[in-house]
Amino acid sequence: MQYASRSSGAAFVAIVIAIVGAGKAVASAATVPARPSAGCTAAAIEHGRALQRTIDVNGTPRAYILDVPESVQPQHAAPLLFDFHGFGHSANGVWQVSKFKDLAARDGFITVYPDGLPVHLMGHDGAGWEIFSTDGNRDLALVKRLLDTLERTYCIDRARVFSTGFSNGAFFSNILGCTMADRFAAIAPVSGGTLTVACHPSRAVPVLIHHGRKDERIPVDQARQTRDAWVATDGCHAHTSDTCDWYRGCRDGVEVGYCEDDGTHYWPLPATERIWTFFKQHPMAAGQPTAGAQHAAPPY
Repeated sequence: MQYASRSSGAAFVAIVIAIVGAGKAVASAATVPARPSAGCTAAAIEHGRALQRTIDVNGTPRAYILDVPESVQPQHAAPLLFDFHGFGHSANGVWQVSKFKDLAARDGFITVYPDGLPVHLMGHDGAGWEIFSTDGNRDLALVKRLLDTLERTYCIDRARVFSTGFSNGAFFSNILGCTMADRFAAIAPVSGGTLTVACHPSRAVPVLIHHGRKDERIPVDQARQTRDAWVATDGCHAHTSDTCDWYRGCRDGVEVGYCEDDGTHYWPLPATERIWTFFKQHPMAAGQPTAGAQHAAPPY
């Protein structure tokens, strides 16, 4: 049986991503084939715009919201997006704020919104994500378990699995790019800060960063440091600017985008559509390393 990569509207448009190294062209996003998951054998799936779910992770129940619009069909490989809330917030809150639910219905992708557990940040306790260590990280374990479960339950396109998040969730999305580049095609942190673990991904990672110059919680200099770190990690050597700054000529044909505005610590309105367009342009091409991320001990 052959599985289709669902295309609706502007999904997976043919955009040439970049030129790699010494003139080696990479395939356009539209020509990157789907990598159907085990769930693509299922004849029927459960739909729902805000399915409340719980999964056991090493004996701890973890809650999440699953968004599976009717435009997602059985045996059609669908993209999967993880959206991580900020410190002290919730899955339900980011589901309302980031507005990916509107695009999911239009373009036919699945979104998962996990709930964080208590963490201590900035002198306070609140729901969030572990960002200072990878060893024994309960939230990395959650993501791996969720990925495995969703890939068995739904027809997931493993070439098009993405992560975004706000604030503390942005920090965590960076960690996923550093440590799970074999599972995530691209990441898009919003209003996050510096990299908090040593970052040696198994492949170059497409990254799109949004940050406000007037951010009162996470100084914009931290976002610029993260931009520079990803540019160096991905080996980019070309730079262009329009509404955002774009760093191209990177390894594996990826690019790093950096969008800075006059905003404070909030999710900017243009970010949602821009992030999804970026993700559509950056699937994980066949032949890219998937042997698992290699990372050194974290610096904390």
